[in-house]
Amino acid sequence: MQTEVRLVLKAVGFICLVAVGLPANLSVLLLFCRLRFLRSRLPPNDFILSNLAIVNLIVLLCRGIPQTLVALGLQRFINDQGCKAAIFTYRIGRAMSICVTALLGCYQSVSIAPATSHWNAVKRWLPAHLPHAIILLYGLNFIICTGSILFSESPPVNGSIPEYTLNLEFCIVVFPGLQAYVVNGVVYSVRDVVFVAVMVLAAVYMLLVLYRHKQQVKGLRGASKASAGASQAVLLLVCTYVVLFGVENVLWGYTLSVSRVMPAISDARVFFASCYSALSPVLIIATNRRLAGNFRCTTCVKIVGEDSSHHEGSKIAHCFSVQKTKLVALTPAAVIYSI
Repeated sequence: MQTEVRLVLKAVGFICLVAVGLPANLSVLLLFCRLRFLRSRLPPNDFILSNLAIVNLIVLLCRGIPQTLVALGLQRFINDQGCKAAIFTYRIGRAMSICVTALLGCYQSVSIAPATSHWNAVKRWLPAHLPHAIILLYGLNFIICTGSILFSESPPVNGSIPEYTLNLEFCIVVFPGLQAYVVNGVVYSVRDVVFVAVMVLAAVYMLLVLYRHKQQVKGLRGASKASAGASQAVLLLVCTYVVLFGVENVLWGYTLSVSRVMPAISDARVFFASCYSALSPVLIIATNRRLAGNFRCTTCVKIVGEDSSHHEGSKIAHCFSVQKTKLVALTPAAVIYSI
């Protein structure tokens, strides 16, 4: 009975993650592709967010869908090579999710930093080197995650799970001993803590700068609103990740203290590890004025399509006129502060 309840809860949880995360990340990615086509290049913020949407899709495809299939009763549908590929790709995607979020925080911190000679040099240098930073992060995580290629395999037919194994049910990661088991977990935890610390420090710095900016421009309503919106967006993204990261790592610490992990604990840890990939695109759409504006404009076009033909041209023109006015009215400060 307990097993059935666990599988039902697991299926519902991962189905919700996939149902929310896949469309949201695809929408973010497609909208940025549209902006890239219209503008011939993406601003640095949008470039980082598009990479975040890609790694979020990787996480949901390589972990959310297999976990859902297992919960629905499908067993041993991936062979050893498939397990190595799925788990390695998932770990790269999850690691890049936190790294790209931290990179976004660092870039925004630099963008709103005071216009001193030192910061101005960094502001000129950083945008052109964002692709190099992302490639470097991929290389770092590729090295860290090589253990998943060595130790991943499909579950045994007889259902016997050896000690020091991470049991994901559709695949298992069998470590050769306690030392490899603990070292692997500690390396992952240290990497995550470092990038979460960078993320939090960047967010705190941004809030301090925005607070000072708000005090200096109290008479400028638009700038104050931009500052407040940026503060709320940063706090929302950082708090969401930190809370999920904290819950996941409490469960991860428990798994490192036992030789055999209960399936319910493993399910909960994987669920919380995948939550950010489903929630972050929703938060990005909700806090990014340009993406929200594109959604509103798309809605206008759909409404126009349902109206009579003699009103069609005028309503389309009105929709795009409103959208163009919003983009023109966007101040440089508002562009910098938008997430």
